[in-house]
Amino acid sequence: MGKILGYARISTDQGQDISSQKAKLEELGAIVVFCDVGNGSSLTGRDQLEAAIRLLEPGSELLALHPDRLARDTGDLLTIAKRIIERGAVLRIADPAIRFDGSDMMAEIMLTLFGMIGSVEKHFIKARQRRGIEAARQRGVYKGRPATIDPARIRELKEQGLGATQIAKAMNIGRASVYRVLAA
Repeated sequence: MGKILGYARISTDQGQDISSQKAKLEELGAIVVFCDVGNGSSLTGRDQLEAAIRLLEPGSELLALHPDRLARDTGDLLTIAKRIIERGAVLRIADPAIRFDGSDMMAEIMLTLFGMIGSVEKHFIKARQRRGIEAARQRGVYKGRPATIDPARIRELKEQGLGATQIAKAMNIGRASVYRVLAA
């Protein structure tokens, strides 16, 4: 049997700790654990997952504790699994126990099923978030993201004779933002 590489992910480092995932993966035989902090809804920005996949060799395996640590989407989960088997390696998930090497249709069905469950879970998370934001707005607590552009500074630079491109460069913002402020 080849080497076992572990993969752990938490959504945010604000109040979440990845150490328990790492410890369990090591207990299950991972010689090294790659860790990402970020949303499971997208494969974008998952540098450690990419690094782990690149290091896989024929006969080795990538181990994750749960399917949702890899992806919360059927397509993404199957994409990851297929990339792993293209390298001659195996995807192993600890809970539920799934071993995917591309030869077992039941393992692929299980991955598909858990990918769908992740998609539904992602939908419910977003729905709860939207309800929470709406409730906060109704209480007057939620005002949206704080403004990052100072309209007064844009007008001041315009009065000094600078054009939209020059203002955008001076303030490190997009030209469209300058036009929006000036049109308001």
